[in-house]
Amino acid sequence: MMRESLIFGCVVALMLGASTSCNRAAVRVPGTAGTFHPTNTGFRSEHRDDRLLYIEFPVDSREAHFGERVAATRWRGCRTDTFWGDAAPRIIRDELAAEIGASGLFSQVVIEPPQSDHLTLRTNIRAFCSQVIGIFFVRVAGITSLEFSLLEGDAALLDDRLDRVVTDADDEYTGSSIGFIKQAMRITMSDSLRELLREFLPMLQAAVRGPLPDGAPKPTAP
Repeated sequence: MMRESLIFGCVVALMLGASTSCNRAAVRVPGTAGTFHPTNTGFRSEHRDDRLLYIEFPVDSREAHFGERVAATRWRGCRTDTFWGDAAPRIIRDELAAEIGASGLFSQVVIEPPQSDHLTLRTNIRAFCSQVIGIFFVRVAGITSLEFSLLEGDAALLDDRLDRVVTDADDEYTGSSIGFIKQAMRITMSDSLRELLREFLPMLQAAVRGPLPDGAPKPTAP
């Protein structure tokens, strides 16, 4: 579907000096993007672990992966997001804490270093951005690539990487066909993070439970 407001926003950006391909968020308009949309995967764990999970503040290594293809698509890690300072890794940490906490997988999920025995979840951000391409026909994509390590002391229970891209043309896109480019950028980022966490949470559950018996069904996200 052609999104007229996104097209208009891109033309305005060009008038104000953005690049001719409209692939950078050159114009930041306060108040047009709203807050970050919660990921809300709806995942509920079939297993409850009595241990406490500590979620470390994510490492932001996006600069080292700019230009790398993500999720076997044409989209690449980029420099463009709608946040200031360390907001992006903070959002990822908070969304992880909210989703893992809501899943009921652990007795407690914390973001401050605990004194008691615990598991540790480390996250490395390879990509978390949004790209806009086109001038009159605009496509917006949210791009997420995260590396996860779940540690029990020095032992790794899980060590994996997940990538996800969601565009404003995909069924997973939860935004409106009417809105500003900056708003669509933030929504596609939220949608790509949600779909990535929807894949990650069953993996986390399986890592905590340990190997399943032969023939047992593997946990899946709703």
